[in-house]
Amino acid sequence: MTTWKSRHRTALTAATSTALVAMALLAPQLAAGATPAQTATPSSAAGHPWDAYNFSPQTRTLAPVAVQSTTGSVTDPSGAFSGGSTRLSGTGSTVTFDFGKDVSGLVTLHFAASDGPQRVGLAFNESSQYVSTTSDASTGGPRSRDGALYADVDGATTYTMPAKNLRGGFRYLTVFMDSAGGVDLDGVSAYFTAAPKMKDPRAYANYFYSSDDLLNRIWYAGAYTIQLNTIDPQTGRVWEAPAETWDNTGDVGVGDSILVDGAKRDRTVWPGDLGIEIPSAYAAFDDTESARNSLTTLYQHQKSTGELPYSGPMMNKYGSDTYHLWTLAASWDYYQYTGDRTWVDGIWDQYKRGVDYISPKMDDQGLLSITQTSDSVRILPKGENLIANVLMWRVLSTGSQLAEVEGDAALARSYAQRAAALRTAINSRLWDENKGAYRFYPDSDVYAQDGNALAAWYGLADQSQARRVSAYLTTNWNDRGSTSPENKGNLGVFAGSMEANAHFAAGGAAADQAGVDLIRRQWGAMLDDPLGTGSTFWESSRPDGCICSTYVSLAHAWATGPTTALTSYVLGLRPASAGGRAFDFVPHTADLTFAQGRITTTLGPVDASWRVDPAQGTYHAELTAPDGSEGRVAVPTYGRQISVFVDGKLAWNGTKAKGYGAHTDGEYVYLEGLAGHHVVDGHRHDG
Repeated sequence: MTTWKSRHRTALTAATSTALVAMALLAPQLAAGATPAQTATPSSAAGHPWDAYNFSPQTRTLAPVAVQSTTGSVTDPSGAFSGGSTRLSGTGSTVTFDFGKDVSGLVTLHFAASDGPQRVGLAFNESSQYVSTTSDASTGGPRSRDGALYADVDGATTYTMPAKNLRGGFRYLTVFMDSAGGVDLDGVSAYFTAAPKMKDPRAYANYFYSSDDLLNRIWYAGAYTIQLNTIDPQTGRVWEAPAETWDNTGDVGVGDSILVDGAKRDRTVWPGDLGIEIPSAYAAFDDTESARNSLTTLYQHQKSTGELPYSGPMMNKYGSDTYHLWTLAASWDYYQYTGDRTWVDGIWDQYKRGVDYISPKMDDQGLLSITQTSDSVRILPKGENLIANVLMWRVLSTGSQLAEVEGDAALARSYAQRAAALRTAINSRLWDENKGAYRFYPDSDVYAQDGNALAAWYGLADQSQARRVSAYLTTNWNDRGSTSPENKGNLGVFAGSMEANAHFAAGGAAADQAGVDLIRRQWGAMLDDPLGTGSTFWESSRPDGCICSTYVSLAHAWATGPTTALTSYVLGLRPASAGGRAFDFVPHTADLTFAQGRITTTLGPVDASWRVDPAQGTYHAELTAPDGSEGRVAVPTYGRQISVFVDGKLAWNGTKAKGYGAHTDGEYVYLEGLAGHHVVDGHRHDG
């Protein structure tokens, strides 16, 4: 028998690389139900070339695109969704319909006829590995699987599953006979319930498109994962777990749309996940409303002591210092994307109470020593934990800026001073100069993926440290991606999202290349795994890529870090001030030859593109930004002396500024204050 490890490794060998490239080119069309003979390389014939990568449905009423399998007596299996009729006869006969991608919603079946009263079952699965007549596990209760729903059929019958049994994430629907007779099924569909505020689920506010087909697919799969995790707050998971089947009528937050952790489960607001999904939801959809509702929900459940929840309703868990800090840190992310002073005014007292709650846990060594130890994938040891201290630094440093917004200069100074002191203590007590990485705890020989990645991504580590951290993190890679030493060597998906951004934040040719290599390796493996959904990213997996439980979510928001990284770093567009009035266009080109895309600011969309020809030593970029904005535009030097032109006029002659406040750090030439439409060119000086 072929093992998981050998099969996955074989799939990634050079011998099959050509096939993988072909799959990458064909996947968006295959996911829509086309055969290889019907597909073509993405083109602009039907719109923008990047539209071919969009996994979101064109209509909220979805039909299967294929039959995955049958058992027993089944006639014309595809007839039910292709204008005919599928006949199932006899107890245990099954037909499994494939929607071609993970979907979310309410299924309707139409039966044309039956052999008298019959009973038909419905079961839902994300992975083909677990297709059966019982659904994946999602409730968190004692049952290993969720079971099935049942429809009573007597002649011509229409069955729509109850609203409470909305299924959050499934690719495969198994319809099976639970009685001895037969039925004729002539209609099967699912009503797509994700992203309830979007009139057109495919109408993204932003986009990404590049010379790398796989990266394009990954950006859109990340966006689609976020979309499936954007739900009506009245459709969350009920907790405690129901005694049978499942119940997704839980009230999990405020507003009309909210960000949750997983489509299948937990369908609950988790603060740590927000650290990844708020930036991803912004990068893809400019969806800050769902982010605000998630954060507001958490603040509404703050204890009188100042402690913030480990998870939101209906689970309402407490007991995590790290997740307490994630809520405070994510509050800055929301403000950075929106400049929403009114919201900050409304939660400011609670934010300060949150800082005051955690601050007494600072010890005499100047570090945060955690006592509430629940975390993302494990229970942490008490003490001076790395990621908790990085998060505390982030909260204090960004809290200082929020205090300035609130007009509290004294508190702004206090937070800033405390942040500086904490940074010094972290570097003194946790940095290992020989290793080039931060220790998990001061006396630990583990160098955690999550804390190191976050230190580089958030800028606690200086540039030299960040680049050494980037190099260290690559030593934990296997053929499926980056493993987490702090998590039994499993593939770090949440921490991996942090790492994907960390390499680019470190900058430099080696780190930038590591960033795109990791995204291709780990997220490409998830996307192309034959046992995955082919459209969304997973909650977790073993080092060999094993999806070892039906409870694992295969559409999980904390896995969407590459969508942020590709927009913010590879394309290079990100806000530089609250609401994006000031923005950066600083590409990290790695081995790509072009990229283009958009972010949306409070002033309007910013569109940018770049193209590089290494052989000719030329770089060409275009930028269109709204009036009133201020863009910092960077032209990569690739280690050479270059001249830079803006709209055909010299702005940098290789050594001196000729306009736009041009200056260089050796890796880029920076231009300041660009708005409107501009063409920027860089030319290498030969000789």
